[in-house]
Amino acid sequence: MDKPIKVAALVVAFTAAAMAGMGLASSVAAQTARHVIVIGVDGLSPDGVLHADTPTLDDMMANGSWSLHARGVMPTTSGANWASILNGAGPEQHGVTSNDWQVGEFNFPTSVTGSGGFFPSIFQILTDQHPEWEVGSIYHWEGFGNLYDHRFVDYDVHGENEDQTTALATAYIRASRPNFLFVHLDHVDHAGHQYGHGTPQYYEAVARADAMIAQIRQATIEAGIADDTVILVTSDHGGVGKGHGGETLAELEIPWIAYGGGVNRGAELDLPINTFDTPATAAWLLGADIPYAWLGRPVRPAMAGEPAPVQAYRTSSFHASPLIEPLGQGNAPSGGLFVGRTAQMTIRNPNPVGEVRYTLDNSIPTTASPLYAGPVQITRSTIVRAGLFVDGLAASVPATAYFRILDESAGPRGVTYSAYLLPEGPVRLPDFSRLQPAATGRTHEVSIDGLSLPREDAVAVVFEGDITIATAGSYGFSLASDDGSKLYIDGKTVVDNDGDHGVITAAGSIDLQPGKHAIRVEYFNGGGGSWLGAYFEGPGIPRQFIDPNLLTPR
Repeated sequence: MDKPIKVAALVVAFTAAAMAGMGLASSVAAQTARHVIVIGVDGLSPDGVLHADTPTLDDMMANGSWSLHARGVMPTTSGANWASILNGAGPEQHGVTSNDWQVGEFNFPTSVTGSGGFFPSIFQILTDQHPEWEVGSIYHWEGFGNLYDHRFVDYDVHGENEDQTTALATAYIRASRPNFLFVHLDHVDHAGHQYGHGTPQYYEAVARADAMIAQIRQATIEAGIADDTVILVTSDHGGVGKGHGGETLAELEIPWIAYGGGVNRGAELDLPINTFDTPATAAWLLGADIPYAWLGRPVRPAMAGEPAPVQAYRTSSFHASPLIEPLGQGNAPSGGLFVGRTAQMTIRNPNPVGEVRYTLDNSIPTTASPLYAGPVQITRSTIVRAGLFVDGLAASVPATAYFRILDESAGPRGVTYSAYLLPEGPVRLPDFSRLQPAATGRTHEVSIDGLSLPREDAVAVVFEGDITIATAGSYGFSLASDDGSKLYIDGKTVVDNDGDHGVITAAGSIDLQPGKHAIRVEYFNGGGGSWLGAYFEGPGIPRQFIDPNLLTPR
């Protein structure tokens, strides 16, 4: 700890105490825990907690309070979300919008200044109010260290790997019994990027994280502080396929688990929890005042004796959405492309309660919609939606599936594609006029699914063909991609979704007359996760994948 910061913190603490004696300061919160440890597992999704071998987390949930529907912030990147977990506010306040953020180099300044250009972090507010406390930060991802002023941390160490990070944390707990400690583990996120979320390798990484959490918990027992310690386990984001940074619920939802002395036992928290509530909860447990600049609020119902809040509205994702099969893989939604044949749709209810109702016309299911009772044959391209109903009320986010039934009897359908090799680490679409294709072919849809590309990373694809328009009017097109993409109609740029990013969506519109129009889609993947989805909508056509029946190769 930098000595001037400690001295300044003492002055702040003594001044606050004096003002409190004069009745000028707000009352100090009662201290519930003497020690709080936040364990942040990068890339740990609720799916990972549910499907990996996690005896420690299972025990902490059985004997603690938890939610698998807490939410991070947008964008679903590590930098933005870890900063929110440290700072009790979102990117709009703390200014961290990407993993490349550096103090002094930003798009906009913090809404308030804590110290050294940083937003006031949990480390600063605890040291400001209790300079005598022991505060630690041990982190695996090097970028985590860019997010806070290190002068407010007594023990500040970057672990070379997850094993060393865990060993440093357990040794520190036994030796120093910190009042507050943040431990960051990064290997689960690595597994997600390398192998994909939901893969056996990803679940194995989650299981290893569970074993490391067990070691940290055991260290509190050996240090003699377990009864006075609350452990909070959470994450920055989930993931889809090999990536994150997009706008899906699978990327946004995170686990949130509270365990330890005074915590409610076996309590699933049916209330909204945001990632910036984590530092507010830690501060509240330790009896520290929460800054007005923070947006986070303590998750009080996690503790025994705390009343549940009055909620006028049901949390939308407390019950899981129905599963429409065939399930999508990676970023692809349920449904799929069926060439020259019909599709059989089934729907599963993953919940122990409720009934499933569905529609075949893109409308939101209601209590008047058909009750699912068995497999349904899909004979034409359509959008299926399914919802869970409990006691006559909608109880889940509707699930959506896109079925494309392609009839090739009328002639060739689809588009041609050309694949290109790019220099390592591209961040934007190239000038294709300067490149020679490494592979060419024809595909039914504007999609990289099923394409035999020369490699996964540093690769680009151009799709070309014609789209047949039946009715004059305004047509909207959109591209969801990881990384960048663009869409042209008759040579005009309609959608620009270029850049190095997770799956995000960009859209545009154009007025079209009946007939054939040239369509061109450019796409690239720099590395990590990859996906491309091309959608359209128009007069009498709801937003859906571009119908392959309307595409013809050039």
